[in-house]
Amino acid sequence: MIRRNRFARVLLAALALAAATAAAIAAWPAIRIGAANATATPLPRERPADPAAVREAYAYLPAHTRFDAFVALHRGRELARWGEADLPINTHSVRKSLLSALYGIAIARGYVRPEQTLAELGIDDRVVPLTPMEKTATVRDLLMSRSGIYIEAAGEAQGMKDGRPRRGSHRPGEFFYYNNWDFNALGTIFERRTGLSIGEALEQWIARPLGMTAFKAAHVIYDQPSYSEHRQFVIFMSAADLARFGMLYADQGRWNGRQIVPADWVRDSTRAWSPVPDRDPFDAYGYLWWLDRDADTVWADGWGGQFMIVDARRHLVLVSRNDTGRSLLQLGWFALFDGDGWRSHHQHLHALMIRAAGEAASPAAEPSR
Repeated sequence: MIRRNRFARVLLAALALAAATAAAIAAWPAIRIGAANATATPLPRERPADPAAVREAYAYLPAHTRFDAFVALHRGRELARWGEADLPINTHSVRKSLLSALYGIAIARGYVRPEQTLAELGIDDRVVPLTPMEKTATVRDLLMSRSGIYIEAAGEAQGMKDGRPRRGSHRPGEFFYYNNWDFNALGTIFERRTGLSIGEALEQWIARPLGMTAFKAAHVIYDQPSYSEHRQFVIFMSAADLARFGMLYADQGRWNGRQIVPADWVRDSTRAWSPVPDRDPFDAYGYLWWLDRDADTVWADGWGGQFMIVDARRHLVLVSRNDTGRSLLQLGWFALFDGDGWRSHHQHLHALMIRAAGEAASPAAEPSR
């Protein structure tokens, strides 16, 4: 009896410790949201050309999607807003399109050149050293995800690991493989060449000029793995702030008449550099952007349902977001019980916002059903 009581006390203590640990993990945020930025500027509201389309979108979002936030901008005005639009959410792979814009600015300011090789830049991987051939990869090769460097990298999804080509099977520039090693190394190169963290650069070069409400430099954190020198940068940004970034691209890099990202970089980075099979609706990849050429749109796309369509022809941007959490426990809970968002839902919202904006529709704007 004494042993049973002792065992019961130990078990209860262990359960209490586990519960306390889980609560601590859940309560410890990866980022602190903080107050609205002092440089934040409100966007004017747009009166919809078709108000019924906006009402239909607001009804569709909770009934058919798992999105937590949705924002649409048209010609720099707020066309629609739903849910937790100002909540900083993990962008997941949308981070890559944000980094593409930083590279356009950094290249224009002379910090780095697209044709520079990893060898010239002094880039290696201390954990798994690169071969002489791999070091001939250029910044442009990495931006196109064509480095030919096939080693383990932080933040890889299982599909990326399963599809990784055999090391040495392709020379740099020859073959497209969606490769986190390239993206993470681009983060390393950017920070070394500019002397700024990615968060600092986003805040100074983009967030402040665009009057973003919530984004701060501290909303970029890092995951340093044991198996690669190059850490993964993780960007938290709200749907409303991300929509402003998309509008920047819809307006060829301008914001309120000021050129923020060079126009030629916006054009070049959203060109089809690599055809992409079997990844509907995408059919090509640019410099860290996905392309849907049938719909004449570009996408920033991330795990968990992080979607942004830039429809430059119609001066329309729409962002849908799933909140995957701000702690490891919240992320695990999302993966187990919530689930990924569907691109087809975002495409349907795109078709509704085309109507709402009074823009001409195209057959490819609505996904086939």
